[in-house]
Amino acid sequence: MTAPNPFQQTALSLLKAFRTYVWLWVIPTVAMTTVATVYAITKSTTWQASQSLVIRDEARGVGRQGRFDSTESMRASQETIIEVAKSSAVVSAALKQLGPPKSIFGNRNFPTDADVQAMQEAISIGAPKGSELGTTEVLYLSVKGKTPDEAIARTTAICDQLENHLGKLRNARAGSVTTELEQTLKLALVDLQKATDALSTMEREVGRDLAELRVLNQSGTGEGNLRSALNQVKTEIRQRQSEVETHEQLKQVLIAANQNPDELLAMPSSMFAAQPALKRLKDGLVDAQLRTSDLKGKMSPGHPLVKAAMQAEEAVRANLRSELAAAVGSCDTDLQVTLRQLKSLTDQQDDLQERLGSLAGLRAEYAVLVNDVEQRTNIVQQAKQDLASARATESSSQAASLITRFQKPQVGDSPVGPGRVTIVGIGLIGGLMTGAGLVFLVAPIGPNDRQGRRLTDYLGLGRRASDRQAAAPRAGSSIGRRADDQKASRRASDVPQFGRRGEDQLGITLDQPRLRRGDDNRKTP
Repeated sequence: MTAPNPFQQTALSLLKAFRTYVWLWVIPTVAMTTVATVYAITKSTTWQASQSLVIRDEARGVGRQGRFDSTESMRASQETIIEVAKSSAVVSAALKQLGPPKSIFGNRNFPTDADVQAMQEAISIGAPKGSELGTTEVLYLSVKGKTPDEAIARTTAICDQLENHLGKLRNARAGSVTTELEQTLKLALVDLQKATDALSTMEREVGRDLAELRVLNQSGTGEGNLRSALNQVKTEIRQRQSEVETHEQLKQVLIAANQNPDELLAMPSSMFAAQPALKRLKDGLVDAQLRTSDLKGKMSPGHPLVKAAMQAEEAVRANLRSELAAAVGSCDTDLQVTLRQLKSLTDQQDDLQERLGSLAGLRAEYAVLVNDVEQRTNIVQQAKQDLASARATESSSQAASLITRFQKPQVGDSPVGPGRVTIVGIGLIGGLMTGAGLVFLVAPIGPNDRQGRRLTDYLGLGRRASDRQAAAPRAGSSIGRRADDQKASRRASDVPQFGRRGEDQLGITLDQPRLRRGDDNRKTP
């Protein structure tokens, strides 16, 4: 014979168990379905409205025009908006704007902490799907409500209060920055005044050489008035020194010529630049000597013309000696004047050099003071610019918003969460699974099922010895009606088989097996 299919036997056993213990699975199924139905009927629907927002940064520069410098700054701004949107101040103000719900008990303390917390849990704000904070300037603000109109009203109220409180936040922050910058500007002006006073004191001490000191500080090697004057004085000193040497040489030559006029003939023409009369006498003496020599060559020394020429030459010599004495005095006077000029120029040179040395010593300190004044001036200018920007931000914080609403709040086509049919279906499935679990726990299922009617039978805790003995055979053995049935080999057609009696159908034995009369007679000695 063909062996039976174990899966078919298990299915048949399962169907029989469900027919036998029908109330064991019907009652949980009906109970849980009823509870789910009641919950679905009494449950209030939840709708969600979404408002798209576009954020921007403050327009602090001509080139920026409200754009963020980096993704970090955009992310920080968006996180600030998220925190402000869920803050107690914004939610409480939005609830006050919506007004208290209708209630017979009144709402004197509206909104309460529970109302604020419930509203906070109904608010969600984040980036669009598929993107993260800091990668886009768009945010979606979603608020839940019992009806579509309530969800839209809540979303609008949250957006209104969010813009209002963000403006207040910007105003408070700008006011704090303005106060800080005003104090910074005040201190910077005090420091600038101190540095300016120190610089003014030094400039007054420098006096007439201030222009030269500024030139030295600006260029370091520039030609100022003082240095130009020093160079000019040095040039004049060299000229006077050359004149002194010339006068001294001329004086010595004139003294020698006074003793011997013929020495005058050896003097260079440059010596006579200051004595034109001597030059004419020298030329006259030379002419007289030439005429005398010429006459002596033609005539005898006693000739009247020769004598006359010699007398004329002596007269020229006499005039030359008298002129030489006057020239020596004049040369001495010119030498003294030149020496006095040279001394004056030398004093001027010493004074100019001393002044330049003093300026060189003050140059380092003056440069420090000038740099200090310039730095503090730049600090003051920067503080004024920052203060002007902060005041502009403070004035525009209430006039302009950093959030732009894109379109109107949108509500979905269906409520949020599972519908009524889904809830009832879940209750039905849950009840069936609970009932099936109870059936599997109590009923014996399968070809090798355990015997017994009670839970104590499965645990091996029977009320009689026969109950415990019935559980002793190994799996797959059956308890027959006769004693010799236990020893007989089990046939494939006997698994599983249900008898005509109740214990056969349930697969249990109520009492110990009894022997028939014929068997008793055969076994009795």
